Amino acid sequence: MKKTIKFFIKNRILVAILLLLALSSWSTVALASANAVVVQSDSVNVRVGPGLAYANMGQVKKGDKLAILDEKNKWYQVRLSGDKIGWVASWLIDNTDVSSATNKVGIVKVPNTTVFKNADAGSNVLGTIEQSQKVTIMYQEQDWTQILYNGTAGWVKSSFIQGTQETSGSSNSSTTSDNNIKKVTVTQPNTKLRIDPDQNGRVIKTVKVGKQFDYLSKDGKWYKVRDADGSVGYVASWVVTISGTKSAVKSAATNISEATIVIDPGHGGDDSGAESKKSTYEKNFTLAYAKAIQSDLEKTGARVVLTRSGDDSKSLGDRARLSSKLQADAFISLHFDSSAQANAGSGVTTYYYNKSKDGTLADDLNNQLKGLPIGNRGTAQKDLYVLHYNSQPSVLIELGYINSKTDYKHINSAAYKASVAQDVTNGLKEYFK
Repeated sequence: MKKTIKFFIKNRILVAILLLLALSSWSTVALASANAVVVQSDSVNVRVGPGLAYANMGQVKKGDKLAILDEKNKWYQVRLSGDKIGWVASWLIDNTDVSSATNKVGIVKVPNTTVFKNADAGSNVLGTIEQSQKVTIMYQEQDWTQILYNGTAGWVKSSFIQGTQETSGSSNSSTTSDNNIKKVTVTQPNTKLRIDPDQNGRVIKTVKVGKQFDYLSKDGKWYKVRDADGSVGYVASWVVTISGTKSAVKSAATNISEATIVIDPGHGGDDSGAESKKSTYEKNFTLAYAKAIQSDLEKTGARVVLTRSGDDSKSLGDRARLSSKLQADAFISLHFDSSAQANAGSGVTTYYYNKSKDGTLADDLNNQLKGLPIGNRGTAQKDLYVLHYNSQPSVLIELGYINSKTDYKHINSAAYKASVAQDVTNGLKEYFK
């Protein structure tokens, strides 16, 4: 006994270090498993929504541990392996002590905090979160914290999150109003306007991507809105973006280096686009110009995504939806014009669909493009699919007439391509000021 006491006295520093390491390890594990529940049936279907009417996205097995994120209609929203999010029937899960109400709440400390797909700054970016916003903490490991973000799992730097004593079940979910919100814009196809703030509420109407409603109030995770025809109902907050007094949020980014920009090379694959007199195709030029613009933009630190990076066929819907999926700060579709008669047309034109949503982006880009050797035809409103059905600020630029001898001479030159890339970059820098 005396030898044991002497050992502890002599090695008290070592013992203290070991104790701290044990406590640190326990705290991380405790946070990771605080909401862990165990599957008690042989196999349980995981569905994309809280009910049997939703599609099956996979299964979990007896003994599997799941983390509860939310509860609805006796279904649990759970975190699965691979950071997937799904719903399981609560009665098939052994859960007597915990619920989504025990999830810890954190507060974002840093403006425009980046949310990554994985616990790695090199992984895909899911979006950003504003300073002071509350988030539900799902898991922590070393320098990274996993949070619930737009219905899925995302990762942020732990140093950017301040812990609180609040749990997700203790926050007030009663109807609240945010005076800064004026409009909501639909970002997902077949979005339902419902009579009640519930996924089982009666559907008033189904609307398309880009549809805007006047904001009235908030009820939990639902927005109460009014349509232009006077109808009032609720839309889920995870299928819309919100905007303030300028009728549409220009961007979550305050600088081009924080922006996500989608560049859309028009046509591709079986769709060759317009043909020049020299039998060269529009699809090849749009891709080459998109890559040049991407190269220039990436030097600013911006995240740039192309709708196609090769000679691929992409539907117009896929192009517009990618912009919405990424919550892009700007979408630019590239094309080259063609006239019915060769040499009958000339000039660069920048098209937009919604003046309040797209007009500033169109003006800032077009002002820079005015210095090109091909004449400028200005900006114009036009009902084009990739603009009409795009929830994000978007434009389509016709960079000259491919069947015009004078325009084609420039279009086919490296100097013109470099000038276009620089002008688009400068236009976006102005837009994001």
